[in-house]
This record gives sequence, structure tokens and C-alpha cells, in this order.
Amino acid sequence: MLEIRPILSALSRQKSRTLLILLQIAITFAVVVNSIAIVKQRLDMMGRATGIDEAHLLSLNINAIDENYNFKQNIHADLEMLRNTPGVEDAVVINQVPLSGSGDSSSVAASQEQFDKFENFGAGFFMADNHIINTLGVKIIEGRNFTAEEVEYTAARANAKVTIITKSLADKLFPEGDALGKKVYLGGDLQPTIVGIIERQAGSWVHHPILFDNMLFPIVRLNRFHRVLIRVKTTQDLNRILAEVEDKLIKRNNQRVITSINSMEELKASSYSGDNAMTKILWTVSILLIIITALGIVGIVSFNVNQRTKQIGTRRALGAQKSDIQKYFITENILLTSIGLTIGCIICIGLNMVLVEKYSATPIDWQYFPIGIGLMLTLGILSVWWPARKAANISPTIATQTT
Repeated sequence: MLEIRPILSALSRQKSRTLLILLQIAITFAVVVNSIAIVKQRLDMMGRATGIDEAHLLSLNINAIDENYNFKQNIHADLEMLRNTPGVEDAVVINQVPLSGSGDSSSVAASQEQFDKFENFGAGFFMADNHIINTLGVKIIEGRNFTAEEVEYTAARANAKVTIITKSLADKLFPEGDALGKKVYLGGDLQPTIVGIIERQAGSWVHHPILFDNMLFPIVRLNRFHRVLIRVKTTQDLNRILAEVEDKLIKRNNQRVITSINSMEELKASSYSGDNAMTKILWTVSILLIIITALGIVGIVSFNVNQRTKQIGTRRALGAQKSDIQKYFITENILLTSIGLTIGCIICIGLNMVLVEKYSATPIDWQYFPIGIGLMLTLGILSVWWPARKAANISPTIATQTT
């Protein structure tokens, strides 16, 4: 027998304690469910496939200090040296590095008319020679790579005749799937033809919607400052090249400064540092709330047991079994938890609506509600188990004692 009516009657005489448990359960549920949903979203974002060989990539910056520095000659010499270094798969001078948080982007459209009407899409712009595909480790699914003859070395504004784009951008520009061979309009006379489509390639900004919408151009900028991207063959090679590459470059020409030598995984970790910190904070808050709620339930139920000692003894004297007493308190807790979870669901939805509106969060998935409900019900039963067992062990003789 569940004894719902006696339980409700007893709870109505303990309004403050009942309200405290209900609020603890409701608030904990709302915060924990939203936290778990946010953590899952962040983990999914950090775990997205980038399409590049990030485990074997490293980058560095070169800043020339010699007034007579021959940019093209030094770029060719640096790349030849790096590409012939044992353990190096390939290398390029590039205008921006994936996952770094810094780079170039602009608007693109499928026609001049669409561009003029601002019916365009954002895209990241990557500029390097014809070794960029192999260096990034990306896969061309349609078309071809750049040829050496198509590569332009310039310090001025370049007008590339061809481009390679990612599939995600191709699908936006040409939903019919016929992007290969079409022109892309960048404004003015910039109308490169698509000669290749990449399956997937992450850009520079991990939190931006255009992360996987990128365009590659066969252009090498002849600037005093430039970036170098190196792909190695193994993890051991990566560690060795990270330690040696500055000395190699300086030894070849000491009229420049080498800075920001990082592995791609270091750059990725830096770009996602805020997300990683947020997941840790939310996990900590959720665990603390769960512990506090569990301790609160234990404390309040233990207090109730002490307050009802004579009542419990009387029930035991009238024939109630230990299991009946224990079942009474567990049922009481399940009832309280259920009411608290009902309130918590309302608070949870309201909190998520605020997060979506104010912080552009993703609406919470319905599947987190049964997970949260199951977690809180289990927490409640486990928390009340020891006080209920203590109540069940109260002797029937306590009923005959006077206070």
C-alpha cells in the first residue's frame, strides 16, 4: 500500500521543509539538464571532423628584417629545404592557418547579379601554391588540383583565374550540384573558375558559421610577413621538426625572425580553450548541485525521522513491518521528487528559452528530459535510503515511552 493520502497529509504539516526540497530538486534539475545539453553541444563542436591532417601539421611565422630581402627567392629556398627535410611530407607558404582564429574571408556569389544584390555567402580565403592540397591532407572529390603554371607570386592584388572550394560552399552556391567548372563571383573582375571541390576543410574560425566554407587560390603573397604550414609523416617527426625548424630556417637566412611555432593540435586547443573551460565549469556546477541536493534530502529526511520517532514506534507496535516504514519514506521521496521535477521541467524550458534568445544557444533536445528525470529519481531514492533504513530500525517499544 503506497499510503499517498497520509503522506500528503504529513507533508502539508511541514510546508517549509517540503517547499525547500521541492525547490532544491526543481532548480537542480533545470540547471543540470541545461548544463548537460550545453556540454554535449560543446563536445560535439570540439569533436567535429576538420578534414585536414591536424595531427601531423605545424605552423610558424616568418618576418623578414632585411631591407633587401628577396621574398620570392627566399620562399622558394625555404620550401625546398623544408620539403626535402627527412620526416616532412610537404610544406607551403600560406596566408592563413586553419583553426588558428586569424585569417581572410570575403563574400562570394554564384553570379554577378546575385553578388550585386548581396545574395552571397561568406567564405574563408586560403592562398598558397599547388602543394596546399597535399600539405593540408584534404581530399579532392571532384575536379583537380592546381598546376604549377597556375600559381601566381605577387605582392599586389591578385586576380586568380581558378579556385578550389569546399563541398559545403559548393552546395550553398550551386544547390543543383553542378559547381565544377562554374565561375564564382567575388566582386569586380574577380571571377575564378572552380576546378576542384574538397570533401571537407576547416577554416580559421572555429565558432563561425563559415568554418567549412572555404576557397583556395593558387596565389603566394610576397610580403615581409608570411606564414608557413608544414605537414610531417609521423608524430615523432612532428616533435622533432618543432624543435629544429627555427634553427634550420635561421641558419639558411638569419635576416628574419621566426615566431609562433605551434602544432595544429595546439592551435586547435587554443581556439577551443573557452569551450573546454565552459564544459569543466558546467560539469563542476552540476556535480556540486547534485551533491548539495542529495545532502539536503538526507538532512531533511533524517530530521523528519527524528521528529516522527514516536509515531514510527507506534506504527511498529501496531504491526507495521520494517519494510513498510522504509517503503513509506521512499514513497514520500518519490512523490516529492516527482512534484519537484514537474516544476523543474517548467523552469528548465524557461531557462533554455532565455539562453536561446540571449546567447544564441541551441534549443534543448527532448531526450535530456527523461535522462534528467531518471537521474533525479535515482538520486532521491539513494539519498533517502539510509534515513529510511534508520527509521525502519526504530523499536516498537518507543511508543510506550513518554517525553
